[in-house]
Order: sequence, then C-alpha cells, then structure tokens
Amino acid sequence: MTVSSITTSRTYLTRQLGELNDLLSEKTTQLARGKSGTTYGEIGDRRLLDIELTQKVSMIETFQQTITITDLHLKTMTMSLERLEDIRQDAKSALDSNDFVLQDDGQTQTQSRAELLLNEAVNILNTEVASFYVFGGTDAVNDPVATIDAILNGADGLDGLRTVMSEYQEANLGATNTGRTTTSALTTNYAPGPIPTDSTFTIAEDGAHDFGFDISAVTSTLTNVAITGPAAADPDTVDIQFTGQPNLGETISVELTLPPTHTETVTIEFTAATSNETEGTFAIGADLEETAQNLRDAIADEIEHQALTTLKAVSDEWASDEFFSTFSGAEPQRVDGPPFDTATALIAGGTTTTAWYTGRNTVTTDAREDKNAVVDSNLTVNYGVRANEEPIQELVQALAAFVAADFSGGTATDEEYYNTLSANLRSLLHPEGVDQSGIVDIATDIAITHRTVTQTDDRHVLMKSSYEGTIAEIEGVDQDLLAAEILQLQNTIEVSYQATAIVFNLSLSDYL
Repeated sequence: MTVSSITTSRTYLTRQLGELNDLLSEKTTQLARGKSGTTYGEIGDRRLLDIELTQKVSMIETFQQTITITDLHLKTMTMSLERLEDIRQDAKSALDSNDFVLQDDGQTQTQSRAELLLNEAVNILNTEVASFYVFGGTDAVNDPVATIDAILNGADGLDGLRTVMSEYQEANLGATNTGRTTTSALTTNYAPGPIPTDSTFTIAEDGAHDFGFDISAVTSTLTNVAITGPAAADPDTVDIQFTGQPNLGETISVELTLPPTHTETVTIEFTAATSNETEGTFAIGADLEETAQNLRDAIADEIEHQALTTLKAVSDEWASDEFFSTFSGAEPQRVDGPPFDTATALIAGGTTTTAWYTGRNTVTTDAREDKNAVVDSNLTVNYGVRANEEPIQELVQALAAFVAADFSGGTATDEEYYNTLSANLRSLLHPEGVDQSGIVDIATDIAITHRTVTQTDDRHVLMKSSYEGTIAEIEGVDQDLLAAEILQLQNTIEVSYQATAIVFNLSLSDYL
C-alpha cells in the first residue's frame, strides 16, 4: 500500500467516525424530546397533515381561552339573575297592603324592607367581572346603575324620582286635589216664592289632556233627575238636574277613567237614603234643592277622596314608569311645566333628569346582541343583558316608587293611598295571568347560552385530544427501537474508535 492510500484511509475513518457521532447525537436528542425531528422537513411526507393539525390545536386553545372568560361571565350572570328573581319574590311580600305601620322616620316598615331589597338589587346590577359589567350591555368603565340616593333624590343638578313623582301628582290631582275636575255650585230656579222648581250642578273636566280623571259615564235610576252628558269628545261635562225628589233606594253612579291610558275605571256610586251616615249614600232633604246639594257634596267629596288615594297611586306608577322606561335609547318623560297643576302634555326629560341606567343603551330589539363571544369557527354566542330591560326595570321601578312615596301623614287617606299603591306595584312585579316572570325568561336565555358554551368546550377537549394524538404519532418516535439503535451506534462508534486509533498509530516502518 502506498503512503497516499494510508492517508486516505485515515481521512475516511475520521469522517465516518464524525458521521456516527452526529447520528448518535441526533438519536439521543430524539429520545430526549420524544420527537423525530426539530423541523417539519424532518417529519417526512406527513408534514402537511402535521402542520394542519397543529394549527387546529392552536385555534382550539384560542377558543378555550375565550370560553374560560365567557364561562365566568355566564356563571356570574346566572347567579345574579337567580338572586334578582328571589328579590322579586321578596318584594311582593314587602309591598304588603295590610301592613301600614309608620316608623319614627316617617317611613312604613314595609318601605324600609323595600329599601334594603332595592339596595341589594342595585348592587347586583353593578356586578363587574374582569372589566365586564354583566348588566351594562357590554364592556363599560363605570357602574351601569346610579346610586339609590341619586335615583331617588337626583344628582349633579338633575332631578330624581321623588321630584318627577311630585310633578306628576300635581298634574294629575290639579290645584284642588280633584283630579283636574270641578264640581260647580248649585244653580237653582224658584217658582214665585221660596219653592225651588229645579236645581242643577255640573261636573266638568278642565281640558283635553291625559292627566287626571276622565268622565266616562253617568248612569242614574233617580226619579225626577235628568242627566246631560258626558259628550263624546273631551273635555267632558255632565249636568245633573233635579226637578223633584227621588225615591229612597234609587242610585246614581259616576264612572271615571284613570290616566295615562284611561282604560281602567273608578266608579262612584250613591244611593238615596234618609241620611248620609252610611258610606255610599246621600240624604233626601226637605226639598229638591237640599237633596241636590247633598248629592253634589257627596260626589265632590268622593272625587277628592279618590283623587288623593286611587289617582295619586296611579300617578306615582305612571311617573315611575316614565322615569325608568329608558330601554333602547328612550328618554324619560317629564310633565311640561311649571305650572304643573294645569299642564296638558309631557316633554322629553333626558337633559333634566338623573339617568338611573348609564350602560349601553343604543337602539336594539335584542339586548343579548350587546355582548358576544366567538367559541368555535362557526359559532358566536350572544349574552348581553341591560339593567333597563323591562323585567329588571320593573323590579327596580316598583321598589324605588314604593320607597319614594310619602305616607308620613299617617291619616286614613294616607293608609288607603298606601294600600292602593302597594297593590298596584305588586301587580307590576307579578302581572295577573303571567306564570313566569320576565327575569326568569332572561335567565333562561343565559342558561341556554351557557349550555351551548359548555358543550362546545367539551367538544373542543375531545377534538384537541384527538388532534394531539395524531400529531404525537406523526412527530413521535418508537423509544424502544430508538434505544436499541443508540446502543448499536455506541458499539459501532467504540469499534470505530479502536480501528481509527490503530490507523492513526501506524508508521511507514510499521507498514514495511
């Protein structure tokens, strides 16, 4: 063998030894990482599938991050709505028309209980989770519902509920507390001498508007009494003319409708009797003029009584409804005054009235669309809720109106006003014929969304596991086989080292 051949052999052996070391290093790295390579190119012809599945896993992880936050929001909303429904049930008990007991502060005991419930409801409606106010429609920077003090008494120069209720009371009761009606004095004609031939009084509305009572009908079985009116158009007037004495037991009734729709009625009925000591009677007097005066006074007194009780309660409900009904960008409506006791219209009050709800309030027919989350490639769930949605608004409205009402006089009239208002507001919380409250309907929407999100998350977990299994199969290695290959390589390298050492130690004299 020539010297050049020996040199070439040594170079070859050195290169081979280096390649074996590189291969051992590669196999050892594969064993340590559990993967066949560090690049997609090392995977082979399944690399495109591997890349696709890896992208799908990444997308699922992004969806799962969204689901984690959404799940927290939905759980919080569900618990909050459940408590609001409990408060609604408790509020029906708090608005007890048979529990008129005044405290030293002028409130009734039931008002104090209602105020506690109102405070809890407002706190719930201002719940915030991870920069999301769950009853603000969408992400917000401030509480979506004002404080109780601001709601009741106003703030920053803007009027609160108590002021709005007071203005509506003036507009509905009028200056004389007769529901914007007047009952005239008698006009009596006489025959030659002191004997009256006829005597007439008039009940009249003060104008064409929605405030106060509207005279709907007057019916009578009274003998010698003529009824003229009411006319078909406002303002209505009714003339009641006595031309003689009625008989005992005969009746007359006046039907008044209540604002704002004038579909609900109050009926005032009187029966001719020997005295007016019994409620709902008027006395037949010595002559027709005295009898007419007795009926006139009885009707006027009862109209005032109904104004200070039934009409006042309806006025409070109307005022609170206009104050709180702001959903979808609506403005609160105020009485167009002063003066308020002669007002004939409403006016937008957005710039003069405390905004009880300041969350998202754009025009919409579905508040759920205010907040959404993308939880899968083709699935977006909506779960926005606004505190001024009608079912929630009515809960806050009923409690606030009851707390804001003034029963502090403690009179029998105040008690009757209290009874009527509490009954009206209780029916607002649970309308007759309605089996399920609107709050439960909202909670059902949220529950359905939560179930959808949960099922989607379960599907993501399964799909991710499946994808990761396939990826592991593509990228992974057979560790037993790899360990055997490494052992074989180690043996080969050891032998190669020995052979290389022999070659490196050869000299020309050894060779010769």
